[in-house]
Amino acid sequence: MVAVIRDTPEHVTRSVRPRVIDEFRKHSGSVLGGFFGAAAFDEVALVPVAAAVDKTGRFASNFADRGVRSGFSTFLAIWGDPADRAAEGDRLKTLHRDVRGRGTGEFADVRYSALDPKLWNWIAVSGLFLVLNSFTPCTGTVLTEDEREVAYQQLLESFRALELPGKSAKLPVSYDAAVEYYDTMVRDELAANPFLRGVTENLTRLPLPTLVLPPAVRVALTPSWLVLRPLAGRIVKVCSFGIMHPGVRELTGFDWQDRHDREFALYSRLLQLAWRTLPDKVLLIPLARNRIEYEKLVRFHRSVALDSFAPPAGRCPAG
Repeated sequence: MVAVIRDTPEHVTRSVRPRVIDEFRKHSGSVLGGFFGAAAFDEVALVPVAAAVDKTGRFASNFADRGVRSGFSTFLAIWGDPADRAAEGDRLKTLHRDVRGRGTGEFADVRYSALDPKLWNWIAVSGLFLVLNSFTPCTGTVLTEDEREVAYQQLLESFRALELPGKSAKLPVSYDAAVEYYDTMVRDELAANPFLRGVTENLTRLPLPTLVLPPAVRVALTPSWLVLRPLAGRIVKVCSFGIMHPGVRELTGFDWQDRHDREFALYSRLLQLAWRTLPDKVLLIPLARNRIEYEKLVRFHRSVALDSFAPPAGRCPAG
C-alpha cells in the first residue's frame, strides 16, 4: 500500500489521506464484501461469458459454490505473497485454456474462449469495480478523485498476475480509463440474456455452499436456511444492484425503484455500523487479518533499529 502511494505522481498524492487508503485496503479483505457479490453478475451480461458459464453447469448446480471459489481466488490475488499471486494467476490461465467452444441451448450459436482478452479483461474489471464500488456503502467513507485513483492502482497491482500477455491484453491503466472501458462495454457489448435473467431471479433462492461447510453442519443449517434465504437473498440483491452500473441493472430485468434506494441506504448504515464495531477477527478473512498482523509485527521489529551504524556525533570511535 505504501509503495502504491509513493509511486503515484505528487499532484495526486497531495490530496490523498493515507488513513483512507489503509481503510480501503482493509475493506478489500472484509467479509462484508459478500453482501455485494451479485454485482459480479455483470460478467454474464457479456453473452459469450454467459454461454461459457451456462455450459459448465456448475452455476446451475450450486452458484454459491462458484461465488466461494471466485471470492477465495480474488482474496488470494489481493492478499497473497507475490509468489502466491503469480501462482494463482498461472493456475487460472492454465485451467481456462479448456474453456472454449460453442454454447448449448439458447446459446448454441455463441462461440467463446475464456482466454479471449475481451472476455478475460471484462471479468477482471468487474472484480476491480466490485471492490471499489462497495467501499463507501460498507464504510461510510467517500473517496476523493485522487483517492479513487490510488485505490484503483492498489487493486491493479494485485491483479497484475492475472493479466494476459501482450500490450492489447492489458487492464485499463487508470481509474478513468477503467470507467471509460466499462461504459463502452455496457453501451456496445453487453446484452440481456436468459442466463443473466435467471441468476437474478434465483438470488432469493440462495443455496448453502457445499464448500467450506462440513456436510454435517450443512445438513444442520439447511432447515433454518430455507426460512432465512429469501431475506438473505433480498439483502444481497439490493446491496449488489445498488452499486451496479444502471445500464447493467436494466439488462438484468430487475425493476429498481425509489424504495430500493431507501432499502439500500438502510442496509448500508447497518454495514457501516458493523464496520465500526466488529473486531478484525470477525470482520476480515483470515488471510487479510494475518497479513495485516504480520505487517504490524514487521513495523514493531523495525521500530527498535538504529538509523545509522556510524558512531554517534561527537564521540570518539575508539570509545
